[in-house]
Amino acid sequence: MGRPAFMSWMKKKSILAGTVTELQDFFRSFDANGDGRLNRAELKNVFEKLGSMAPALRALQALLLADENGDGCISEHELDKLLEFAVKHDHVVILPKKQG
Repeated sequence: MGRPAFMSWMKKKSILAGTVTELQDFFRSFDANGDGRLNRAELKNVFEKLGSMAPALRALQALLLADENGDGCISEHELDKLLEFAVKHDHVVILPKKQG
């Protein structure tokens, strides 16, 4: 598979982000109730948008990994763990910076 075909395939499967900040902002945009945290339903919406075949399962797995304080939500300080989970499971791709 050549690079153009690969990138097209990844766009259907993942979110491509140029920076970690862009990726954090993408996840934050799913905070429907505006409480600054992502609950299980909001995480399910994230993984639906990312094209997961089992978004409810991915949301549960993400919570089990990233919810350090056990409150059932991903808080701002737990967001990095959530991003690690999403990258590990090929839902997001952070593009390397182009060399000038």
